[in-house]
Amino acid sequence: MADAPTYENPHDPRLTAELLGHEKAQRQLLEAHTAGRLHHAWLLTGPRGIGKATLAYRFARYLLTKGSEGQGADARPGLFGEALEGTTGEAMALQPDHPVFRRVAAGGHGNLRILQRSVDEKTGKMRQEITVGDVRKLHRFFASTAAEEGWRIVIVDAADDMNRNAANALLKILEEPPEKSILLLVAHRPGVLPATIRSRCQALALSPLTEEQVVGVVSARLPELSGEDHLALARLGAGAPGRALALAGEGGLDLYRRMIGVMENLPDLKTADSHALADELAGRGAEQRYSLLVDLVLYWVGGLVRAGARGAAMPEITGGEQALAARLTASVAVERWLAVWEKMGETVERAERQKLDRKQTVLALLGQLQGAFSAS
Repeated sequence: MADAPTYENPHDPRLTAELLGHEKAQRQLLEAHTAGRLHHAWLLTGPRGIGKATLAYRFARYLLTKGSEGQGADARPGLFGEALEGTTGEAMALQPDHPVFRRVAAGGHGNLRILQRSVDEKTGKMRQEITVGDVRKLHRFFASTAAEEGWRIVIVDAADDMNRNAANALLKILEEPPEKSILLLVAHRPGVLPATIRSRCQALALSPLTEEQVVGVVSARLPELSGEDHLALARLGAGAPGRALALAGEGGLDLYRRMIGVMENLPDLKTADSHALADELAGRGAEQRYSLLVDLVLYWVGGLVRAGARGAAMPEITGGEQALAARLTASVAVERWLAVWEKMGETVERAERQKLDRKQTVLALLGQLQGAFSAS
């Protein structure tokens, strides 16, 4: 089934001190380090936006304090200045004004490297994948003398962005890890990674947060929104506060409402409404909103299939979804909706691969929804 919609996270994990939940994962890392059996590579998995990268930076900062004289973990105050007794998160947390925190945030710590998609110097645009050239810089990092005492750390965010050559280059490091080094691989889709990489990492699976927890994060970060919007964003976030906040930042809730407004007329779509939405998403500078709409459509239809297969009701996010979903599944068999969802996914992939017109892609997706009725 479709994953929850994906968006760029505007809350940079290297600047984020707070990590909600994931106590079990934090405990596993802390206990491995304390016992002196810290694996050289960890694969942090789970849905996008649930805090994997935030945990990676938190643990990296914790390890880097071990090379800072007089800055041991036990000497630190709580995350917000108060004691958080009995929590593993407190044992690893650093205050934002801590020297190591500030250096990591500024990208200035000599013992930490970040492997991520880079800018293509020829085009000036962000690459769509991590290249072998990016990984080779890590070889030079490990081959040189350590800038400081203590651990040398690499965070790969995200590992599933690596192309094949990059993955093979990283594998060489995993096969012969340098002394006192650790690699923290963040993966949203670990299944796309080569088995050789997965087998050389200690898996650490993170689970989505509860709806209540996500509502708490969203309401704290966006107090100007209504309680209804907080709940709607939390449900669209599907247990991932990063996704919920990113969606809010991109105006995704309004876009979702517009999408439902267009779809509620199925099988009769209003041509003017469909074209108005497609025209808006085809304009200059609308690339992110287009991607957002595509993700939302696939996410909603995937949820329709899941709910129909279970005989359950669709969750109400902004209102009216349950009635719409009930009408659609009563008119068209769930198996047919599954076939439509798969075809829509293929359309999106082909459009991205061939750089097809965004307006025509949006209209094609809406047409496939409409076509489900004629084929039923």
